[in-house]
Order: sequence, then structure tokens, then C-alpha cells
Amino acid sequence: MTLANESRVASGPAEYDRTPPQAVEAEQSVLGAMMLSKDAIADAVEVVRPGDFYRPAHQLVFDAILDLYGRGEPADPITVSAELTRAGQLVRAGGANYLHTLVNTVPTAANAGYYAQIVAERATLRRLVTAGTRIVQMGYDTASGSANILGSVDDVVDRAQAEVYEITERRTSEDYVHIESLLQTTLDEIDKISATGGIGTGIPTGFHQLDEITNGLHPGQMITVAGRPGSGKALALDTPLPTPTGWTTMGAVQVGDFLLGADGKPTCVVAATDVMHGRPCFEVEFSDGTVITADAEHQWRTTTRASRRTSGSRSGLRWTLTAMCRDRAARLAASYAAEPDETITITEFVSELGEDFRTAVQKEAWRIGSVGRAPRPVRGSVRAYTWSTPVYSRRALSAAVAERVHRPISGWRRAQRSAVVTTAQIATTLRCATADRRLNHAVACTAPLELPERPLPLPPYLLGAWLGDGASSSATLTCADDQILDRIRAEGIAVKPVAGALRYRLQFAQTERSVRACEVCGREFHPALPQVRTCGQSCGGRVSAVSGPPEMPTCPDCGIRVYGWRRCTSCHAKRGTVQAVLRTIGVLGDKHIPAEYLRASEAQRRALLAGLLDTDGFATAGGSAEFGVTSLRLAQDVRELVVSLGYRAALRSKAVRGRTPASSTCYTVAFTPADRVFGLDRKAVRQVSATRSGTRSRYITDVRPVESVPVRCVQVGNDDHMYLAGRTMIPTHNSTLALDIARNAAVKHGKPTVIFSLEMGKLEIMMRLFSAEAGVALQNMRSGHMSDQDWTRLARRSSELAEAPLYIDDSPNLTMMEIRSKARRLRQRQDVQLIVIDYLQLMTSGKRVESRQQEVSEFSRSMKLLAKELDVPVVALSQLNRGPEQRTDKRPLLSDLRESGSIEQDSDMVLLVHRPDLYEPETERAGEADLIIAKHRNGPTATIAVAFQGRYSRFADMPS
Repeated sequence: MTLANESRVASGPAEYDRTPPQAVEAEQSVLGAMMLSKDAIADAVEVVRPGDFYRPAHQLVFDAILDLYGRGEPADPITVSAELTRAGQLVRAGGANYLHTLVNTVPTAANAGYYAQIVAERATLRRLVTAGTRIVQMGYDTASGSANILGSVDDVVDRAQAEVYEITERRTSEDYVHIESLLQTTLDEIDKISATGGIGTGIPTGFHQLDEITNGLHPGQMITVAGRPGSGKALALDTPLPTPTGWTTMGAVQVGDFLLGADGKPTCVVAATDVMHGRPCFEVEFSDGTVITADAEHQWRTTTRASRRTSGSRSGLRWTLTAMCRDRAARLAASYAAEPDETITITEFVSELGEDFRTAVQKEAWRIGSVGRAPRPVRGSVRAYTWSTPVYSRRALSAAVAERVHRPISGWRRAQRSAVVTTAQIATTLRCATADRRLNHAVACTAPLELPERPLPLPPYLLGAWLGDGASSSATLTCADDQILDRIRAEGIAVKPVAGALRYRLQFAQTERSVRACEVCGREFHPALPQVRTCGQSCGGRVSAVSGPPEMPTCPDCGIRVYGWRRCTSCHAKRGTVQAVLRTIGVLGDKHIPAEYLRASEAQRRALLAGLLDTDGFATAGGSAEFGVTSLRLAQDVRELVVSLGYRAALRSKAVRGRTPASSTCYTVAFTPADRVFGLDRKAVRQVSATRSGTRSRYITDVRPVESVPVRCVQVGNDDHMYLAGRTMIPTHNSTLALDIARNAAVKHGKPTVIFSLEMGKLEIMMRLFSAEAGVALQNMRSGHMSDQDWTRLARRSSELAEAPLYIDDSPNLTMMEIRSKARRLRQRQDVQLIVIDYLQLMTSGKRVESRQQEVSEFSRSMKLLAKELDVPVVALSQLNRGPEQRTDKRPLLSDLRESGSIEQDSDMVLLVHRPDLYEPETERAGEADLIIAKHRNGPTATIAVAFQGRYSRFADMPS
């Protein structure tokens, strides 16, 4: 088509001198967006083709971008310019400067799909104009008897219809065909089926009886494999789950809500199961006292004693300190041995050796014991007193420290990767097979929560100090350390002594009234009220002559008029004093940590913990930090605060002499930090700065069966599929038949296969493949109990798996658009023969939809169209609703497909997976499963019994 002159002026009637429909700005925006984002390329290629562009230069640029995208190379103005230069088309495309102009003119790359739709619509209108012109010409030529048009009027009408249908440029290469052309092809297919003993040309599934009924998986089919979600993997409905703003429960959480992951970062819930009943349940108890109810198939990421002993690497001997430090300790010990013995405190000895030796000195001092106590003067702001501190033998302490630092580390080894095991598996391997029957499974602590800084009503250190040693009914604090008072003053709080020893009142610091210049004489003065504008030196009567009436002061919080510098009465009662703020946040008379402080930033939470420990905490000789209080609610909040910083915390209680029964129980929160948690120097001196092994994890102490309770599970969108559960924030984890079909197609028959996994990661899929192919128990691979024979089997099968044409994509939050784009690319490059999508309900469209059922229906329809377009079978995993749980036989039905009836309508075949031993562990069919062909468009329905080999994570044909 020739390029029309867009700037010409019509010289005749408008209907005979019009510019063809076009949108040059939209074309430029499409090309610019494609050179800015590869996602825009995937969006645009679904809508437009090179011929849709009005300007020929734009067609050249579009072709160059598609060539680069097809080769997997980046497309930007530089690479597109080089591609056009190689093709000799750069000048025709407008030059390199024009490419940069395209990028600069695009408003946003996110709207590339909408720009492409505009371009496609204008192209359709142009084709309609062209088709109309041709039809008009055919009418005139037929009437005039032109030699170009032969045949009857009916032939002309048929050609005119063809012109109209060609406007849409359908992607399918096939059209209506006569039955005669299909006879020979059908006879050849029947002959192949007979020659292969009943197996057609479809892709074999690996299950003999299933292949006999279905003749394999055929191109263009959509096969749905459905079962109950995850075969379990659920927690009790009342299990508390921490969120970025507070707490929720397993029964209340919904898709789209945010939880906290094991990495401490917020993570979105992308899927949630229905409530399940009748599941075998266990109570899982941890060493910190936490108890969580989970079903038998719920997954945990744990390390075992074997993995901790065998994982990691160690070369030669290792020491805690460098050789230079060890030599210094030895020289100092030798010099002290030659001198008369003296007593020394820990602080004095550390100052002589250096801060690197603090942990070693503290531990050895605790081991050898003190030889007495010495007075140490302490000067406070109100009174001075004497503190009795333990002293040690300098000779004995120096020798013990020198020996300790020269002793190499015996070296427990930390497991490099935790294994994912079920509750039932933990129950069978709870303790090691050793004489002492020590605990086996350990779960790592969460990382410190990464949350944004919050505008808190009171400084966190001040609140922590008041919660520790403040009066419950007033804003007063008992304190004997100037360092605590100085830090409170540094946060903008005034500390004033009151009647009684070591008692202080907390007040907001008064802001200095700014100096103001007199509006009459210009003299500077301090105004007594905000509306005073003169200095008072006979200028008050003349101020009205030089300025208007004064502006009345307003409350800084609500904006209403007030008198003086203070807030209004209502705002002053809420925020005007420290005591008012304490009352507003609800801690006055009921000491606890408000939720906004527990979900503040890490720095704010550490300041809060420092205030608590400086006033009511202490460091033990063994290296632990402890906080004691008689309020259970405050103790539980402090434990939550400690856990949120990544430490393992234990809550203990003991009876004490209190004034009331409520104050006769002391609750102690104990934890072992690796860094400084005290703000007060005299307490930080006693803190051991190095943690022992095991303080970053907690052991599973018991797994006991309990009566079944309603359970439920969610899936989060982070990479490790981990989220936190329980008041102590324990990390816990979040489809086997489709994997067997893909494994059989790719490994056994060499059919290129791609798995789009929205649930499992690449490594999880590979471990299942290894387990199924090599016959190595999946639990042995995950726990590290690999024998020499297991390693031999893995090595033997590794080469075959490496050569298998199997492709795995575990990209999170895959959309149907991305799956279509990647599947087309694999079809072009690798001739992929089978597509597996795991699983349908985890997909999101990223668009606003009226209901989830409508969204899933669109996914189902798109998968069926993808199978027809690429001419390959598409296996889609789906979930069943809780209908089977409510039946006595627990068998699923076709109507149990979850969230959409369109899955049933669009599928050519529906396979329902049923395992009787999930519901009846003592059943005679333990280890068996039923593949129920609930729908078969090209054959009969049936039920096929197969073997489920759970330890190898695979299904197999039943033995003869």
C-alpha cells in the first residue's frame, strides 16, 4: 500500500479524497514501548502484525524487534539500529535518531497492549476500505464484462465474501476441508493404531491401562488432572499467623492478605484451601513451649542431626581468635605467672586484653569462680552508692583464658540446606537412633522482621524504660542510672525529680518561644501569648495603625481556636502530656506493648527492647539476657518482641512473694543474642557477645496424635514458600501424577516437554524426578541419609536426565499471557510436544474481574485455545473442592472441580485422583490410588487402579 500524504488539503469532495484510517502516534508508542520493555513485546505480538502498521518504516522496525526477541536478544534503540544496519534497512526506517525519538515519545510501556489494540483496529479499518474497494471494482468489472472477472454472479459474491473474511487474518492455517481429503489420513491413523497394538499416535502417559483407553494424549487436547489440594498440608483454624500489622488466624486469612515470611519480609497469600475435615492431626511441640496443631501431611523445613553433622565443609583446624590475639594472651599469662598474684574484675581484665577477649573472659570467669567481692562506687544524679562486684585471681584467669583461646574449635557443622518433611515423617524420626535418644529435628528461627519505620506516639526507648520500672498509674519512673536518664532526655523528654528517692516525672520538653520583633518599634522581645505583637514599651496603642487585627492561635492538632500556646482541652487530654499519651495508647494501668510498637521498624524495636532490659533485665554468666516481670501479658509481648528480632525466646514462670495473688508469679523471658541488646554499659559488660550453636533454632520435642480438627492451608508468593505460624513465629512450608506423565514423555519417549510450575520450585521438581527415576527415597535425599547405593543410582540416572528434553519454569505469579508467549517460543525453537501447568487455581490475570470463577473460566478457555493453536496436548492440574470430604466413600466426582464449571466444559479429558489410604490409613488398599476418567470426549470413562509409591514420589502401574 502506498503511503498517503497526511498533510495534503482536500481539493474535491471529502468522500473522494480521504486519508486511510491510521494512528501514527499509537504506532510510535507501540514501537517505543517494545524497545523499553520485553513484557511490552509479549503484549504487542499477541495483537498486531507487521502489516498492521500504516507507515512502512514502522513495519521495518517491528520486524527487527521481533527478530531480536525471537533469538532471545534484548531489543533497544542500539540493538534495533544494528539489526536494521545489517539488513540494509536503517535509512528506510528513518535512521538511528528516529529510533530514539520513538522511545522518547511513548507515555508508558505498561499500556503497550492498549496502543497495539488501537493499531490493530485502524489496520482492520484499512483492510475493510481496501476490501470494499475491491468488491466495488469487481461489481463494475462484472457488469462491463471485464476479462479479469470470470464466472457467474454467485462466483463474484463468493469472492466478495472471501475478501471480507480475509480482513481478520485468522491465525489458524487450516480452514474448512472436504471429507474426501480426510479419508486417507483417517485410514492411516487406524492402521498405525492396529500396528501398535491399540496405542495411537498420542503421547504415552506411562500407564498401560490408561493408554489403552485414551490412546495417549493427542495434540489439541486439554487434559485436566484434579485432586484435593496438596493431599492435606494444613494447620488448625485457630493457628495464629503474624501479619505486618498484627495477627490473624488460619481460618480468617484470605487470598490477597499479607503474612510474614521466614525471611522477615511481608509476603502475599496467593492461594487458600477450603476447610478440610477428617484429616489425621498431630500436636507438634517445640523446645520453646510452642504447640501447633497440624495434619499428617503438613510440611516443615527442618534440619536433622545427620544433616548438621555431615553438611558444610571444614578444612584444617579453626580457632575463635587470630594467631596474633592468641600470642598476646599467652604472653600476658606468662607475665602474670611470674608476678605476685592479685585480684581483678572482668572489666579491668578485658581492658588489658582487648574487647576481642570479652566472651572468653566471661566464660572462663564463670567457670573458675570468683575469689571474693570488691566495692565499686556508683554515682547517680540523686545519691551515690557502692556496688559490690566479684573479683578473680589474675593469674588463674589469665591462664584459663590463654588455654581457652589456644584450644581449636571442635566444630559442630551447620546444615547448609534444610529438608522439607511432613508431620508424619517427623513423628517417625523424632529422636535419633542413639543411646541417649537425643532430639533430631530443628526448625530455624525467623529472620528479623523487615518492616517500615512508624510514627510512634512516644519514643520506643522511653516506653520500654517506663514498662520496665515505671509506675503503672502515672508517668513516673524509678531509676538510679544517669545513662538511662540521659538517653531519655536525648529523645526530647524532660526528666524531673519528684518526692521520693530515685523517682522522676516524665514530661514533654517545653519548646522555646521564638524571639519576635515588635511591629511598631522593631525591638526584639519574647511574647507571652501568640497574639502579642508589640514589646509593651508604649507600642501597644499604636499597633492598630501599622497592622490589622492579630491572627488568633489555633490548636496544632485539630485546628480550632485556643488561648495561649497549648493545645485545645480535648487534644491536650490525649496528647498534651506523657501521661495523656500513655492513657491514649492504653498502657496506663495495664502495662503491655501496643501492636504498633511490635510492628515498628527493626531499629525502633531494638530501642524498645533496650529500654526494657536496661530497667528490668539482666545478663547471666552463661550469656543469656533475661527480663522478669509479674505481668503475664507484658511477658508475652516481650517474648513476641524478642522473637521478631530473630532470637529464640523461652518463657518461664516461678512463684514469688507478692503483695497480691496476681503479683505472686514471676514470668521470665530468656534469650541468647549474638549482638548487643543492652543500652546500659554496666549491663552490656556482662553480656556474652557470641552465641552458642543451637540458639538460632528450636527443636521439635514431641509429635503426638490428637483428635481430628478442621484444618486449612494457604500458599504464599515468596520464593521459598515459607510463612510464619504460632505466637513464637515458627517458619512453616506450603502434584505428583502430572509430573509422572511429563517424566514419561520426556525421559522415556524423548518428547520435548515443558512444566510451568506455580507451586514447586525447580529444585523441588528435580528432587522428585531424581527420586522417581533412580528409585531413591525422597526423604533420604532431603534428610541427607544417602547410602553409597543411592549415590550410585543417582549417578547412573543423571546422564539420562541431562539428555531428556524437559524444560521447567517456576517463575512466580505466572500469567496466562506469559505462559502462551513462552510456550509459543518453545514450540518454535524446541518443537515442544507436551505442556504441563501446575496448577490452574494459582494463576492470576492481574486484571479486575467480577469473580474468581470468571477468572478461572478465562484460564480454562485460554488453555484449550493454546492446545489448539500449538497443536499439542496441555495437561492442567486443578483442585477439587471439599465435596469428597463430606462423602462416606471420599471418592471425587466431576462436579467437585473447584471454582469453575468451565474446566469441565473445556477439557477433553478429566482425570480425578483418589487415594483411599489418605482417609483410612488401615485400609486394605494402602499404597494404591484410583485414576478416575470422569470425562473422555473421545472414548469411554473408567476407573484405573495404580500404585502410589510415596517414598519415591511417583505413581506406577499395578504389578501383575
